[in-house]
Amino acid sequence: MMGPVALSYRSVRALLVLSFILCVVSVAICAGAEQVPAKTPLGGGKKKLLLFAKNPATWSIVKGGAGGKLVYGETTGAFTLNAAKLRPRSAYALVRYADVPPRVDIVARGESDRRGNLELRGVWRNWTKKFWVVPAEDVAGKNGEAGSLRAWRPDRYLFEEKQLGVPCDCPEPEEP
Repeated sequence: MMGPVALSYRSVRALLVLSFILCVVSVAICAGAEQVPAKTPLGGGKKKLLLFAKNPATWSIVKGGAGGKLVYGETTGAFTLNAAKLRPRSAYALVRYADVPPRVDIVARGESDRRGNLELRGVWRNWTKKFWVVPAEDVAGKNGEAGSLRAWRPDRYLFEEKQLGVPCDCPEPEEP
């Protein structure tokens, strides 16, 4: 039989362990760009944003250049990015740029395969402004956090066809 002090000690210890577990789970859930299992549905309000290699002198799309498609669920925040014709076996970051140089939000990071294809999945909530795919060495910071561009090499980036959250009368562009 246990005395009241032993029971109290065990209860406090159990509450501390439970509190720690809840804190860890809360941090994991609240991370900016959580990893999403491959079969997670994008949910309602599915939107698409095409990304292109652009000529920095004219900002016109490079015909036959690298490109990608970002599909995201407005209500769930879940997204998938598929890009092709990137440098093989190279690290990249999907970033959100809000016109405050050199600040960016790092949405996700990953590495292209041996053919230069890149696939990123995750959850992101702020679907406004500009989204770019940049070489990972050009951006400092962690997934889901504010970071900064440490280099400006636009000839290596993929840029959005239009800024998100801004009305556009532009026709739907052809996919890369």
